[in-house]
Amino acid sequence: MSEASSPPAKRPLNPWSIWIPIIMVMLGIVVFYNWLIFRQRQEMDRVKAEAAGAPSRPPIMSRLSSDLELTERSGKKVHLAELKGKILVTSWVFTRCTRGCSAVTSLMKKLYDEFADHPEIHFLSFSLDTDDTPEMLAKFANNFNIPADARWWFLSGEKKAVRDYMTRQFGFRAVEDMPEKDRLGPDDKYIHDLRIAVVDHQGHVRRLEDVMNADPTTAQYWNDQIRRDLRWLIDYRDGKVN
Repeated sequence: MSEASSPPAKRPLNPWSIWIPIIMVMLGIVVFYNWLIFRQRQEMDRVKAEAAGAPSRPPIMSRLSSDLELTERSGKKVHLAELKGKILVTSWVFTRCTRGCSAVTSLMKKLYDEFADHPEIHFLSFSLDTDDTPEMLAKFANNFNIPADARWWFLSGEKKAVRDYMTRQFGFRAVEDMPEKDRLGPDDKYIHDLRIAVVDHQGHVRRLEDVMNADPTTAQYWNDQIRRDLRWLIDYRDGKVN
C-alpha cells in the first residue's frame, strides 16, 4: 500500500477530555450536597427558634409598588404612600357583612390593643362594597370601640381600583358575588377573602394570615403566627434582625 493511500495516524487521546466532565459532575454533586446541608441547617435553626418562642423570618410574597387614593371614614382623602415606612395589617370589610367581617375586625382590634405601644404598626380595613359611605364605615368602627385615630384607617374608593389593588398588590383572592340561592339575607352579597395581610416597612407583603380558618386548631396557629410575624417585623424595622 502506498503512503498516499494509508489512513491518517490517530491523535492520542487527551486524558483531560475524560477527566474534565467527571470533575465537573463531582463538583456539581459537592455543591448540591452542601446546599442541601445548608437548607437542612436553616430549617433546623428555624424549628429550634420557634420551639424557643423566637419568631422566624416571614417570607416575601409580593410588594406594594404603587400608590392609591382613598377616602377614610373621616371623609378625608388619603394616599397609601403616606404610610411609607409603616408595618401594615390589612383586611377586607363591608359594613353589612354577615359572614366574617365582624370576626376579622374583632381579631384585628385585639392586635391593635396588644401592639398599642408600637405606632409603627398601621391598620387598614378596605371596604369592598361601593355602597359603604364614610359615615357607615365610621359607625361600623365605633361598634368595635375603634378610636378615630391615625393608627387605623377604614377606607373606601372606586370599586375597580380598590379590588385590583387588593388582589394584584396585596395578593387577596378576588371578590365574587354571592349566588342568590346561597344568600343568608339581602345583605349577604359577596364572597371575599377573610385573611389578614401583613406588610413590612419596605412595602413587602410578608404573609396572608388565615386567622379565620374553619378548623379551630389551624385558626389558632395563624392567630399565633401573625403575632410572631409582627414581633419579627418590629425587630426587622428597628435593625435588630436581618
